[in-house]
Amino acid sequence: MINLITAILFSFSANIDNIAIGISYGIKKIHIPLYKNIIIAFFTCFFTFLSMYLGNYIAILLSENIANILGPIVLLIIGFYSIFSELLKNKSDINFENRTINKLSIKELTTLIIMLSVNNIAVGIAASVAGINILIATICTFLFSLLLLYIGNIIGIKALNNKFIEKYSTLISSFILIIIAIIQI
Repeated sequence: MINLITAILFSFSANIDNIAIGISYGIKKIHIPLYKNIIIAFFTCFFTFLSMYLGNYIAILLSENIANILGPIVLLIIGFYSIFSELLKNKSDINFENRTINKLSIKELTTLIIMLSVNNIAVGIAASVAGINILIATICTFLFSLLLLYIGNIIGIKALNNKFIEKYSTLISSFILIIIAIIQI
């Protein structure tokens, strides 16, 4: 029973940032379809499994500190890039009547997979050293990744009814990513 509890807590904490990431995409009017969410969850749990299984070998090649810094750095880069892109964009073409929800592009899907997988590598290494059950943790990681990203995306899309949030959605989502990165550092 303790193995199940620790695996659930580990998986939840490793994927809690999926809520904020889902919100950030939702307020940018980007819907993450179920099949793409499943792809993200698959890769997240695959890299968590791999890092837990090969934890000792990865620790030799890539220290836990470097893996812990890599995820937040990717988040910071994406956040600051989005802010600068938004500030340079011409604001005159904002149309509040156009509330179409866009789908997650392949480029954004790839970015999310890399960002969330790199983040879970460090956590996976630590979890394997702590003796958390690999199979239970992998299954829970898949489920939490899927569920929390979905919940966050729905919350972000629901926030579109607010014109202020819609106007500044890219800036808000960028700041959310930066806050996540700072918390993880």
